[in-house]
Amino acid sequence: MLHENIHYSNPYFYFRIMNIYLTSILLFLISFFCTTAYSQQAPQGWFIYFGNTKINKSKFSIHHELQLRDHQVFGDHNQTLFRLGLQYEVLPWLSITNGYGYIHSESRGEPNNPFRENRIYQEALAKQTAGRFMLRHRLRLEERFIEDQDFRGRGRYVFFADLPLTTLKMQENTIYASFYNEVFINLFQDDHIKTFDRNRLYIGAGYKIRNNLGMQLGYMRQHVGSSKGTNHILLSLHHQIN
Repeated sequence: MLHENIHYSNPYFYFRIMNIYLTSILLFLISFFCTTAYSQQAPQGWFIYFGNTKINKSKFSIHHELQLRDHQVFGDHNQTLFRLGLQYEVLPWLSITNGYGYIHSESRGEPNNPFRENRIYQEALAKQTAGRFMLRHRLRLEERFIEDQDFRGRGRYVFFADLPLTTLKMQENTIYASFYNEVFINLFQDDHIKTFDRNRLYIGAGYKIRNNLGMQLGYMRQHVGSSKGTNHILLSLHHQIN
C-alpha cells in the first residue's frame, strides 16, 4: 500500500497520464476533422518535404522545400511547388531568408490547363517559447510572376505553435501537437483581385524520429477569397541537416 501511495504521488506519473490524455484528444480531433472532411467534401492531399542545410557551421543555411499537391487525397495532380532560399541567422531567435519558388499548377480533371509561376520571396522568422509551447511567427513577402497574368505581390503572416506531449521538451521520440494559422493578403488590388487572398488553419500530430528529423500528419482547412473552403490532408517531413 505504501508503494502504491508513493507511485501515485509522483508528479511524473501524473505528467504521463496527462500526456496520454492530451495525445488521445489530439488524435481524436484529427480523426474527427478528417472524417468530417470526407463526409462534407472530398479532401485534397498535400505531401511536403521541408529541409534546411547549414553551411559550414556558419550563420548561413539553405532552405529547400518540395510540395506535391493533388485535387484528391491521391491522384489528379494539382500543384508541384519547389522553393530554394538562402537563410541567415540574425539572432538565435530571429532569421531572415531570401529565396525563389517555382510552381506548376493544373486544373481539376481534364483538360488540366497547366500554367507556371516564378516567385521571389523574402521572409523573417522569429522563435519564442511560452512554457512548454514552441512558438514561431513568420512574415513573408512574395513577388509573383504568373504565366499570362499581370505581376502580383502578396504578404503572408503565419503563427505556429508546437506542444510536446510525451516529453517535457522537443527531443528524439517525442510525440507533439502542431497548430498554425496563416493569412494571405494581396498587395495590389483591382476588380478581380481583392485584398484578402486566403486563410489556412491547420491542426496535426508530429513525431520526432531523430532530433533533426520529424514528420507530421494533419488536417488543414483553406478558404480562398469568398469560397466556402476546401479540406486538405497533409503529410510532411521536416529535416535539419547540420
